[in-house]
Amino acid sequence: MIKRMPIKNKTDISLLSSLKASWIWPFDQKDIVNQYVEFRHEFLLANPDAGAQLAVSVDSNYVVWVNGRFVDTGQFPDYPANKTCDFLPVGQYLQSGKNVLAILAHYCGEGHFSYIKGRPALIYALKSGDTAAVSGRNAFYRSSPCFHQGPIPKITQQMPFTFEFNAIYDDGWQSPDYQINNRWTSISDKDIVTADHKNVLQPRPVKKLERKPKTPVSIVAQGVFKRCDAGKKTVAELMQTDFLSPRCAADIFKNTKNTPVQLAGGIEINLSSVTEKNAYMVVDLGREDTGYIQLEMDASAGTVIDFAFGEHLNDLRVRSAVDGRNFASRYICKEGRQSFTYYFTRFGLRYIQLHISGLSEKFTLYYAGLIPAEYPVEEKGRFDPSDKLHKRIYEVGVRTLHLCMHEHYEDTPWREQALYANDARNQAIGGYYCFGEYQFPKVSLSLLGDSLKDDGYLELCAPAEISITIPAFSMAWFLGLSDYLLFSGDVDFIKSRLAQVEKMLNRYLASLIDGLLPVPDGDRFWHFYDWAAGFDGANEAHTALIKPQTTRFDAPLNLFLCMALEAGSFLEGVCGNRKNADNYKTCADKLRETFHQNFWNAKNRAYKTYLGENSIEHFTELTQALAICAGACPDETADSLRQVLVNEDNCLVKTSTSQSLYKFEAILKDKEKYGQWVFDAIAKDWGNMLFSGATSFWETLKGAWDFNNAGSLCHGWSAIPVYFYQACLLGIKPIEPGFTKFSVAPAHSNIAKAVGSVPTPFGLIKLNWRQTDDRIIYDLSYPKGTYPVFPNSTTKDTINLTCFEQ
Repeated sequence: MIKRMPIKNKTDISLLSSLKASWIWPFDQKDIVNQYVEFRHEFLLANPDAGAQLAVSVDSNYVVWVNGRFVDTGQFPDYPANKTCDFLPVGQYLQSGKNVLAILAHYCGEGHFSYIKGRPALIYALKSGDTAAVSGRNAFYRSSPCFHQGPIPKITQQMPFTFEFNAIYDDGWQSPDYQINNRWTSISDKDIVTADHKNVLQPRPVKKLERKPKTPVSIVAQGVFKRCDAGKKTVAELMQTDFLSPRCAADIFKNTKNTPVQLAGGIEINLSSVTEKNAYMVVDLGREDTGYIQLEMDASAGTVIDFAFGEHLNDLRVRSAVDGRNFASRYICKEGRQSFTYYFTRFGLRYIQLHISGLSEKFTLYYAGLIPAEYPVEEKGRFDPSDKLHKRIYEVGVRTLHLCMHEHYEDTPWREQALYANDARNQAIGGYYCFGEYQFPKVSLSLLGDSLKDDGYLELCAPAEISITIPAFSMAWFLGLSDYLLFSGDVDFIKSRLAQVEKMLNRYLASLIDGLLPVPDGDRFWHFYDWAAGFDGANEAHTALIKPQTTRFDAPLNLFLCMALEAGSFLEGVCGNRKNADNYKTCADKLRETFHQNFWNAKNRAYKTYLGENSIEHFTELTQALAICAGACPDETADSLRQVLVNEDNCLVKTSTSQSLYKFEAILKDKEKYGQWVFDAIAKDWGNMLFSGATSFWETLKGAWDFNNAGSLCHGWSAIPVYFYQACLLGIKPIEPGFTKFSVAPAHSNIAKAVGSVPTPFGLIKLNWRQTDDRIIYDLSYPKGTYPVFPNSTTKDTINLTCFEQ
């Protein structure tokens, strides 16, 4: 049952190999998608070690209990050929005598936007003193009798499966008092997964999520419902089409008069007044949040709870089914008081709607909400302006960034949870300022970089295998690397990626035709640049991607390449590769010149979007902004384009929040003239979200109504005001890697003063500036190892400097 051997304490990956743990999985279940398997391992301890650890890795995810107590969950989303391992402290759960390790493993078995299908397998090793319990022939397993196994609707194509859990079959298998019966099977030779399956194990590269106390909730709507024509509908579709009949709280619940109804202490449904035996309720968490859905109730066996999660009540209900997406799952109650938490998916939501059917005898709801699960990061940065609206936008922006930090950056925690290079860059540059945490963005950059294909382009998301990719997003990856080096100063990481940088850039340069990069040809490529008319690479109905029939050159793609070449030159130069740096700089200069000659339209005084036979006449704000950011236009042209960009009636296709980073960056090249305009624009658009009740920032200004009613209300790319407040309004920007040299240059605005701090690898830079008449007074405190410059200061300004040892 156990292995006893003299072993030293280890916290590295060698723990599994030194204890001879085996990869295991039921042989007869290896080809089933969406399977839940329960593993139970009993072992004896004489003197439990308070420092005992459990090493565990699985495809796809796990939940661990020791002696019936929940320990942890969450496999890092890795590549099948390069699995990662978690080390969990378990000493506090161990006891003298018999101990039980229980692991519920879920194998997805079907790829999505943050998962690549591998073969199912679990490996673990629990070490306490000189005793170890390891995966192998001493473990028992069974297919979970509670979870629906096999195909079931996915939440979305980007996310894992929904689930159905029948608690009637829950026999308490995690408990140390549980007795294994004939439904369990011991691991045999055929259940040992051969060594060629999982060759490499690496330690988890980022910190595990931190669970917080469950979120307080209230019931904001209730009533009865009628379900008609169930047919072959999914749970989400059933909930979306159920007929709802609202009732006052007093008509549904016992001893309740006040609304909204608070769940503290439980709320009992008055079954004598709910004659339909079907009741619904809508639970409000008070703001957007992320975590694990938890239900707690006292119910009769067989009572069915269908529950949907969402971000709004625009339809006066949670929007559970949206254009093939399924934001709902099912729980079937056992008899009595019970609690259920689904740990395999971290959900993003504000509201949970419960449709409770088959009510009989009793039903008391004690809780329906979230156990928040957050990436553990400290908010080191600070921005405190004299304007309260801008301060609130900054605060909500920081929260939006935090909610979109999972195991890697994710675009939205509600609908996709996917890592895109373009989105991640927006998120990272804000995160550097408010969190000063460099490991998280480094891991996201690594995941994306590891997805490189032979054609020189990254996968659309990572880790994933997706049939399409966006070429411009591969260019954004270079900008992300450049940002990372500038903020972190981590040259070693950049050196580890240089071979890939060179391979990709050289591939693009080899593809140039007459000095320009044509859009790559083939079904794999989605020529997307912004969610804007004629610019998203899809037909008007968004049912198919547009495939150029002849050679076509796109202005945004060439401008992104220009910036990627500049980033490559910067990376090579810092790493000491002067020849490569000069080459990429020369190539960027030539591309700028060729671009201007070919894309400038003298009649419209703007750069056109497309060049080639049968190309449409198309002009966008983003193209003009990218031309300025890439330095592809003469100074006088850049000045005139900025005037166009700040004109609301400029007749150009507008830029969405997704790419407003580049529009604002281009305009702020002239801070003195246009600083006020940019921050007025932020106040207008992001302030409108706040005045509309936003607790995190939306995917687009249309909110939930966009994308055929599937718009996200928490989207990382829309937190870009955090960056502009710190970099341009507070005015602190790194000039050399790691802030060894940084600038202090607040943009001109009607903000009279600002106080803030910016994290650096050397410590916090603290700045307090205030405008008095025609001068600015700066009080700057900065850590040794960094050096400030004031490029826009005048002889009238007062600069008070304090350099300190960290």
